[in-house]
Amino acid sequence: MMHHDEAYWRRYAEDTLTVEERLEAEDHLADCSSCLELYMELLVGVEEIESLDSEAAEAVTGRIMAAIAAVEQVQTPPPPKVDIVRRSPVKRSSRKQTMIHYLIAVCVMLVLMSTGVFQRIAEQPQQWEEHQINKKESVSVSIMERTAAVIEAMVEKPNK
Repeated sequence: MMHHDEAYWRRYAEDTLTVEERLEAEDHLADCSSCLELYMELLVGVEEIESLDSEAAEAVTGRIMAAIAAVEQVQTPPPPKVDIVRRSPVKRSSRKQTMIHYLIAVCVMLVLMSTGVFQRIAEQPQQWEEHQINKKESVSVSIMERTAAVIEAMVEKPNK
């Protein structure tokens, strides 16, 4: 059985091995307890380094945020105090709003009635019926009249 060195297991922990090498390393870790122990020690070391890195990162972040806050306090003057009078939104009750809508509808209807719009709409079907009754002649009579007019026009042309 071939044992791998610390650099190999570090690359395995950092996930920089190829797929084939990774599968081979996993099989080897399942069989070899000494390599597994070495790998576990590496992981503990990596976790300590990562925790140190996160602590350092938090310290740097804190210093940067403090510097930004100091710069903002120096650069930005306080906003001028302006008394703003805001009107509170007036909420109407739903019944009151419904009544207002009904009143508007009644007013519109009264205006339309006074102008005679509804009277004209009521008379329109009667006018259409009268027009249809006056124009009610047979289709065959209409065709005969048109045919006669065409024949008369043809007869008159050669004589001219």
